[in-house]
Amino acid sequence: MRSRLLLEWALVAGLAICTLCLLVSYRVTERPDNLAYDALMRTRPALASDVVIVAIDEASLRSIGPWPWPREVHAGLIERLAAARPAAIGYDVLFVEPSAQDAMLAKAAAGAGNVVLPMTFSVPGINGAPFDAQMPVPILARAARAVGHVDLTPDADGILRGASLLGGDAQAHWPGLAEQVHRIVTGHPSLAFARSTTRPLPSGRFGFSPPILIPFSGAAGSHRAISLAAVLHGEVPPELLRGKIVLVGSTASGSGDQYPVPSGAMPGVEILANLIDALIDKRTIHQLSPSTTLAAAFVPLFVLLGALLMLPPRVNVVLGLVLMVLTTTVSAGLLLEADIWLPPTAALVGLLIVYPLWAWRRLEAASAYMVQELTRLRGEADAFPMGEPAAQTGRFQEAIARQTALLQIAIGRIRDLRRFFADSLQALPDATLVADHAGRVLVANRAAEALFGESHAIPLDRLLGRIEPGLAGQKVPDGEREIVTGDGRTFVLAVVPLNDAHGSRAGSIARLTEITAIRLATRQREDALQLLTHDMRSPQASILALLDRTDEDAQTLRARIAGYARRTLKLADDFVHHARAESAQHAVELLDFAAILVEAADDQWALAQAKRIRIETPQEDCEYLVRGDRSLLSRMLCNLIGNAIKYSDAGTIVRCGITIERRVREVPEMLCCRITDEGQGIAAAELEAIFHPFHRSRGVEDGGAGLGLAFVRTVARRHGGTIDVESELGKGTTFTVRLPVAEEG
Repeated sequence: MRSRLLLEWALVAGLAICTLCLLVSYRVTERPDNLAYDALMRTRPALASDVVIVAIDEASLRSIGPWPWPREVHAGLIERLAAARPAAIGYDVLFVEPSAQDAMLAKAAAGAGNVVLPMTFSVPGINGAPFDAQMPVPILARAARAVGHVDLTPDADGILRGASLLGGDAQAHWPGLAEQVHRIVTGHPSLAFARSTTRPLPSGRFGFSPPILIPFSGAAGSHRAISLAAVLHGEVPPELLRGKIVLVGSTASGSGDQYPVPSGAMPGVEILANLIDALIDKRTIHQLSPSTTLAAAFVPLFVLLGALLMLPPRVNVVLGLVLMVLTTTVSAGLLLEADIWLPPTAALVGLLIVYPLWAWRRLEAASAYMVQELTRLRGEADAFPMGEPAAQTGRFQEAIARQTALLQIAIGRIRDLRRFFADSLQALPDATLVADHAGRVLVANRAAEALFGESHAIPLDRLLGRIEPGLAGQKVPDGEREIVTGDGRTFVLAVVPLNDAHGSRAGSIARLTEITAIRLATRQREDALQLLTHDMRSPQASILALLDRTDEDAQTLRARIAGYARRTLKLADDFVHHARAESAQHAVELLDFAAILVEAADDQWALAQAKRIRIETPQEDCEYLVRGDRSLLSRMLCNLIGNAIKYSDAGTIVRCGITIERRVREVPEMLCCRITDEGQGIAAAELEAIFHPFHRSRGVEDGGAGLGLAFVRTVARRHGGTIDVESELGKGTTFTVRLPVAEEG
């Protein structure tokens, strides 16, 4: 499966890479790249400029006359401009035809010393020449400081975005007029000229150096323009032109010297002004080569391709969108902040085609895998008999219809199996839980819900802790073990692993079988044997021994036999009460525990009086409500108070008190009954064993079977409570019974 995935990935990657190479090589994305470039260029703010345009505008044409003007007009203008001492004068007017006034114009140009005149190319040239250079008339060319071409070539979509700084062939070539102005002002070629003319022009045919992109500073009219007529008539202060670069050219509408640029139509002279500003400020836009553009487009493509192998589909969608935004942002940032144009469309197209290609291939692979697995599933034996499926599939069935039919069959089988599993689980008499690999309960049958209550998504150890607090927080191991709940019930907990179709562990199944009755019957049998073989046999043997004696009078003999008989009856009575407390269904009613405590104390009054022991009971007129069996609770208290009297010295006090432990973190309120004596106390080593059946304290012979405290603990547990003991030798003992507080109603 992994190799199939890598093969699909390699196929998608290869298709994407080839597509990008074709897009960049054949300039397929040039149109959207140009649209993006134009939109970004329109956001550039206007910058300060040292170029002043002396415009041949409509006002000048009205003032001087229709075009063309006599050369003496141009000579007068140059003299006016030279008097203001500008840094350079670029004259965007062709003087290729001779005139009688050429000497006058040449004199003015030579006197200024910083005039650049334009030239242009005629391609092809006459008589088979690759081109002809249309230069100014010789006298003007000699008088000018420099001559530069003013040819502007729009892009394929008709928008002018850049200009070439060198034109001609390898033998004869001329810099552009803007480059010549830059050289006059700075004294050296521009950085853009050096960068764009690294390759020589072709030999024997006409060519331009690679164009540089012009960072247009706003729309047409952004540069300062002065009417030529105003300058010629002396209406412009010389200070306005001093030290500036002056460009003379036509801005009049209908002159034919208008070009579409990213920000709209713009006169050629203003395009030259933008180009000169860029050359002087070293802010021409550098367009990256196709190879660099292709390499840059590969970066987000490879990032997404790598993510497709390692990240989930949802993350890949978000990552693809982020990469698109990032690619666009980087392209815009480079153009606006670093004057570098990195066309983004190729990279965006690469990202756009990769995800659909990958999704298609993954969907195709998933579809094939689904059909394969559904076909295998259909051929496997069912867990129980099923009828024939309603949906049928054929070899020549349409692909989607066949997949749908197979899926319908599989879903039907899964639903039947789920129902079979649920019904089987619910029919089990034992509490059964199904947990996942993390131990959270997924399914519980009715028996489990009756035992635990709400159990869905609760960890198994926490759920078992509800019936046996010692299991909470412990890992539940596989296998069988016995657990005893807080209320005395006994369960066999069996945990077996639950494996998936590949044999890996997916969770576990826990079953709790209650064996309380079995354990109780076993314990009662053992207790009965203990009682019959030892405790009850001993007084009967003593009676028989007394009957064989002849040295005692009849009255003493009767008294001793009666004592042994009463001891036998007490043993039997204690055993019956203990067995009843463990196994019988006790009556549940709402009781005042304080009243039962007072009644129990009254029952033991005669025994206390015989030893001059005072019994203290609660004096306040308060109800302490519990739910339970009156007779069992009464006998429990009688046992505790009787033991306190029995093991206390004469003239001491037995204190009986009741308090309420308040609710803490969802624990119910508990009634606490403390019975404290001032007797001899119990050794610490015996405290854990005093509640066990047939246990007698060492050194104490009271004629009992050791069932009294076992009976007390059984009654407390049957009522959802506990009993604790605190004792110190020579200082007395305190028994504490805790029972849940009941509410009225």
